[in-house]
Amino acid sequence: MVELYVNDIENALKNKSYFSALAMSLALPDICGAAEYPNETSTAKRYIEWYNKYLGEYMSDDSGNPYLSGEIVYNLRNTFLHAGSPNIDSNKIKDEANQLDRFMLFLGDRTEMCVTLFINTSIVKLRSMIVDVTYLCKTICDCSLWYYKNNTNKFHFDFSIDTQDHFLSGEGKLPSGDPIIEALNQKLEQSGDTRRFQESQYHNMADVITGGFNYIFSNEELKQRYLNGEEIKLVRTMLPTDTPVITSNTESTVKKESAPKKKTASPSKKKTKPDKREAQVRSFFGQHFKEKKYKQKKEIIIQAILKSKTKQQVNNALMKSFASEETGVIYKRLSPLLASLPGK
Repeated sequence: MVELYVNDIENALKNKSYFSALAMSLALPDICGAAEYPNETSTAKRYIEWYNKYLGEYMSDDSGNPYLSGEIVYNLRNTFLHAGSPNIDSNKIKDEANQLDRFMLFLGDRTEMCVTLFINTSIVKLRSMIVDVTYLCKTICDCSLWYYKNNTNKFHFDFSIDTQDHFLSGEGKLPSGDPIIEALNQKLEQSGDTRRFQESQYHNMADVITGGFNYIFSNEELKQRYLNGEEIKLVRTMLPTDTPVITSNTESTVKKESAPKKKTASPSKKKTKPDKREAQVRSFFGQHFKEKKYKQKKEIIIQAILKSKTKQQVNNALMKSFASEETGVIYKRLSPLLASLPGK
């Protein structure tokens, strides 16, 4: 994860977004300090000790001049991130040698530098420091990345991050599975319930969101409202195949997964034998939808037809599960089957 942060910082520097780069760079010792000292409750102590241990010795010398110590960088982190002022409050620096009278930041990429000036006369003393932002960012990044690569086992990130392009493309699974199902199962586990939700083979959260956007942009009125910044609420009626399956988390009850099939095997002919319309739809599907991608969503397409009373309802049901272009392809193939339904 640290590599992603460092890449963002490098991109910010390339685009001359110096304050963005500085903000993220000043957070890296926080991240690494928490990994190095997981039991330390003081943020300041974690930050300063990690910085001094891995960076401080390379910044200081024996001259007694001010240098970029953990205290100074932590102080800069506080004033910049919490008060928006990229400056140093010397009253909060305990090390007298680093109690600066003047701190100045340079923005640019012509020269990477850190310059200290210590004037000591019989009547006055002056300690000043000029730091180039690019130099400071790259120094912290290089050290943090080295530390992360050599201490990966100390880091424990808990996050759900994905790119919009990947999330909405439907081309791959979410990095950590379906986060909604994951969150539900965590709650079940915390409550002591042994049952678990399984991800639907037909849908994940990305499909639902993608379907929602496709539906909005296929409707000119909704599209315009969305582009105008209005809040649009869509209520999605779930088909039977969308509903998450609940299974037990114990070996003794795994066999019970077949129980629902036994329950549905009632004497009623309506439940065991499809009616004429359903048989017609299933037969038509088998003849005209032989591709794997359609077979995987067979029940969605079939239920969309069986539960709809008009052509428009069929189209709307398909739009909830497929992109606009894909819906058009499916609807065109279904045309002979939908000829008897009213509407256009």
